Amino acid sequence: MGTMPLTPADIRDKKFHTVRLRPGYNEEDVDALLDRIEATLVALEGGPRTGPLLTAEEIRNSRFRTTRMSPGYREDEVDDFLDLVVADLAGRGLGQSAPPPLPPHPDRGGPRQPHPGTGYPGPPHPGPQPTPPAAHGPRMAPRDIREKRFATTRLTTGYNEQEVDDFLDRAEYTLEVLLQGRPDRATLTAAEVERVQFATTRARPGYDPAQVDQFLDELAEEFRRHERP
Repeated sequence: MGTMPLTPADIRDKKFHTVRLRPGYNEEDVDALLDRIEATLVALEGGPRTGPLLTAEEIRNSRFRTTRMSPGYREDEVDDFLDLVVADLAGRGLGQSAPPPLPPHPDRGGPRQPHPGTGYPGPPHPGPQPTPPAAHGPRMAPRDIREKRFATTRLTTGYNEQEVDDFLDRAEYTLEVLLQGRPDRATLTAAEVERVQFATTRARPGYDPAQVDQFLDELAEEFRRHERP
């Protein structure tokens, strides 16, 4: 049985279940992407065009903030629906190839894995980057985040390693697009870096909280430098 093309109403009327006691996708982030998908489908059907058409590649690259203490959309439901949207846009000629995989994550068991069920890659393959003025150039590069290592704790409280790694993936992506002059694609702000909280470990290894906190302070300051007018 064939699949009918998606319509703007399919996007507008889509509902997801929410979760409260486990991680979910930030509802505002998901809703914002759905608004862009709906606008793209409206334009494809001959309606008014309010911006650039969204591509399947951009949806694959989409990253959402996760919720822990507040309601969020069920990740598997969002991922499954976005898979349908990706296939639909690719079938309309708005596919584009996915960027090449990231290099291995040092000391983290190989390359970063996409979120389960999505196949979404991490930060985009860096293209040519403008050379900033020497006096105001960035003090941190995406590879500094990718290659950052922390000591692990076993007998004292540590930060959940997977949560920290996932957050660093988002931070690397954000710094990458900031350096490419695409702040509209950033998924983190300096304030969010300062407010982030990680689950703690007690009976298993975790990252040293002091080292992680110190690096987050440096990261927040780097983002703040890009956010200044």
